Amino acid sequence: MLTPPRWEAECRVMKHRLPTFESFAEPGVWAGFRGWFRGRRTGRVYEVIAQAPIRTYPSEEPAVYMSPHPEAHHWIRDGRLCYQREGHVWDPAADTFVQALMIAAKYLDEFDGRG
Repeated sequence: MLTPPRWEAECRVMKHRLPTFESFAEPGVWAGFRGWFRGRRTGRVYEVIAQAPIRTYPSEEPAVYMSPHPEAHHWIRDGRLCYQREGHVWDPAADTFVQALMIAAKYLDEFDGRG
């Protein structure tokens, strides 16, 4: 379960690494961060959201959503980005929303303009 101290730590990390992203929460339901990445090839602006149910985070990794989708193949039916971590499994004690968003940034760097 997402505790107040963990949420405060997540917000500090986000402010340091991705300062333009804003936090949001629906008490008892969702928490996450919202911001924009610009595609390197196209210059297109993508809205990016990383969110997780408060009751399961950080035990479970946050979902990442992006609009528009730069291509059609890496998306789960509910609209989440489907990705694999290279040589790393989600570690609730060490990983944060920032890591999920950095994976999304890497994905966008690879697929922007190739859809």
